[in-house]
Amino acid sequence: MEERTYYSLTPSQQSIFLSRKYSMHKSIVNIPTSLVVKEALDLDVLEDAVRKGIKRWDSFGIRLVKDKEPKQYFTTREAECIERLNFTGKSRDTMEKTFLKLGSRKLEIYDAPMARFFIVRTPEGYGGIFSVINHLIMDSWAISMFYKDCMEIYYAMKNGTSMPKDVRPYEEVLKKEVMYRQTEQYQKSLEYWKREFSCGEPIFTHINGSEVLEKYRKKKGNEHARYAGAFYLRSTSGHDLHWIHKEDIEKMNRFLEENRFPSLQVMFQMGLRTYLAKVNSHEEDVSTYNVVARRGTLEEKMTGGTRVHFAHFRTIMPKETKFIDGCRMLFDKQNELYRHADFSPMEMFDLEKSLLPCKPGQSYRSASMTFQPVPMSVGNGPEIESRWYSNGAVSQPFYLTIMDGDGTGGLKCYYEYMSNVIPKERIKDVHRYMTKVMLEGAKNPDITLEELYKMY
Repeated sequence: MEERTYYSLTPSQQSIFLSRKYSMHKSIVNIPTSLVVKEALDLDVLEDAVRKGIKRWDSFGIRLVKDKEPKQYFTTREAECIERLNFTGKSRDTMEKTFLKLGSRKLEIYDAPMARFFIVRTPEGYGGIFSVINHLIMDSWAISMFYKDCMEIYYAMKNGTSMPKDVRPYEEVLKKEVMYRQTEQYQKSLEYWKREFSCGEPIFTHINGSEVLEKYRKKKGNEHARYAGAFYLRSTSGHDLHWIHKEDIEKMNRFLEENRFPSLQVMFQMGLRTYLAKVNSHEEDVSTYNVVARRGTLEEKMTGGTRVHFAHFRTIMPKETKFIDGCRMLFDKQNELYRHADFSPMEMFDLEKSLLPCKPGQSYRSASMTFQPVPMSVGNGPEIESRWYSNGAVSQPFYLTIMDGDGTGGLKCYYEYMSNVIPKERIKDVHRYMTKVMLEGAKNPDITLEELYKMY
């Protein structure tokens, strides 16, 4: 019998576990993704590289035990399956539909491997990988690093060169994470979030506009309510991809350099926040979820696991606020929040409910954003194409994820949303306006929110 060390679920895993437990669609925790290398790869070598990669990443050894409180342990590193998919003579559309279908099939979570892999030949003759990995064992950052590792293994085997460096064990990171509540930093973060939820009640802002809160107020007979329902038992999933191309990213980057901002994240936050304010009667008080990857150290960057936390992100900006000043405010708030991002999202929700009138099933936030443009260069730099797919389910009204543009110099914006609540045209409008705000702000940093609201 193998010796097992059992660990509690981390706060990140707990939120994912609960979303699966209470969702009608158990595929809600699937992360379906593909990586296509625009070369005629040797699929036998590629499959061998994926198998070797799985053995290098201890996340593929995580197993859950069904109990009153689920536990996890590490064992043999393997996937549920590694199969071949050949789309030679078929269309790209057929391939994409196949990936969508496979991505919506649920994965078992108890005492079973939590990943499926497919070695792919595309209609164009390229080689690649399609996978469905459970969010309980990996997040998007980890999956990107895993793909990169597999391709480095592939080219090392093909070219007879040395293998890439060993991957850091996630189990060591997990041990620290489950001990977080015993640290001094936990107490500091607890006090921080108490202060955050004690400085006045936020107000609900929905991507569809102020009519959402108004309807909720009428339904509940409370004309002063500042929260609304944001969760739906029955929901359908929308998943759209929109690009921001290289020439526009270059304009934004010049603004960053001139004003010493370290990344485009602050501009995307400003663009999304301005849209929410605009469609909610020019609301000054806007709250979203800032989704934090928590991959600050080298150890965290180069491991598997899931480390994503949702954090309440509130800013108050009068209409006279200049674009540059709004960016500075968001940047300062973001840095402040990151110091306390290890705090459990579930405990943050409980704290909010204890200090504010909002109850379970109600919220002050309808929109989430994560900025994670992890570059995906492989081998000697062949052109690649990566894609994140819908898993057929959705857990929140609106979620924007910004990812790398596969070496094009652009960025990909993935919009996941409740399509029975938010129409596709609204998503197009969000993307168009958000991009316009960022470009106008980059061109004229002194433009005010009031002036931005007038732009269509």
